[in-house]
Amino acid sequence: MATTIAFFDTTATEKVAFQRYFTGSKFKLHFFSETINEVPPYKYKDVDIISVFTPSNVDNAILAHLPNLQYITVRATGTNNVDLVACKKRKVAVSNVPAYGQVTVAEYTIMLMLMMVRKMPAVLDAVDEGQIIYRKLTGHTLHGKTIGIIGTGKIGISVAIICKALGMHVVAHDTMPNLPLQKKVGFSYLHLDDLLQGADIVSLHAPLTASTNYLINKKTLGLMSQHAILINTARGELVNTLDLIEALKNKVIAGAALDVVEGERGIDVDTESELLLLNKRSAFELAEADILSKMKNVIISPHNAFNSFEALHIIRKTSAQNIHGFLNDKLQNLVKPA
Repeated sequence: MATTIAFFDTTATEKVAFQRYFTGSKFKLHFFSETINEVPPYKYKDVDIISVFTPSNVDNAILAHLPNLQYITVRATGTNNVDLVACKKRKVAVSNVPAYGQVTVAEYTIMLMLMMVRKMPAVLDAVDEGQIIYRKLTGHTLHGKTIGIIGTGKIGISVAIICKALGMHVVAHDTMPNLPLQKKVGFSYLHLDDLLQGADIVSLHAPLTASTNYLINKKTLGLMSQHAILINTARGELVNTLDLIEALKNKVIAGAALDVVEGERGIDVDTESELLLLNKRSAFELAEADILSKMKNVIISPHNAFNSFEALHIIRKTSAQNIHGFLNDKLQNLVKPA
């Protein structure tokens, strides 16, 4: 009997790639460009395996429609969009792609840092307006500055290595410190409060969990220096957006560069009918993102740090390997409930 696999959130390129990874009569493939939440369940109710990207929310209600489901592979590192507890109860294994962002997200993080300290939004505006006033465009170097990295997984460590090469002083915070890498790379672990108080730049690379939700809030923002910059290329929900807006307006911190924000799916909403479909929470988050996008000391990008040809190749290849590993009783990259 053929193994039925459904891929959600897929592009045309991904469809072609996965068709090459799963050939022959052993596989029955379904491809959907939409999220799993936007596709009627009857179209995929008999699947054995699903593959999703971050916009798809695989909760208990979705799982209830999938009596044959045995395995989920998430085409990302973060799996907060999958109810891992419900999956465990239903004996559904879950895997992710743990290392694809090690280079691409780290490089993007450095780009955002440079854009902020060298005032690139103002520089580009000045060029567009044809009014170059250099004293208004004077920025800072990264060399000699202190970066505080929250989360020292693969991406956080890659950021630390690049920052060391740029001559920065690196401090970090993690609930599970990697002491061998601390010594090898040359950074120091600090208590979160000490990191926030001493860093010129705070860069978020922690997973989204119950304990990290709104890690950056009114209290923690208040610990940061007035000249400090916040960078977030991890998960939008690590930051309380309303508290961040207030902190930026009141000059509690100097600026923020955000590749992820709360309710970021709403950023693509551009028609009145789509707006009407948003629930109150989503509409509120969309309004917050709109406020941030208009602030002169903020850079927002659309969850784009992952988006390099090299990283996308790793995501597709690893996801296919995850599925083949599951089918051959060689599970890899398993994710379990915290």
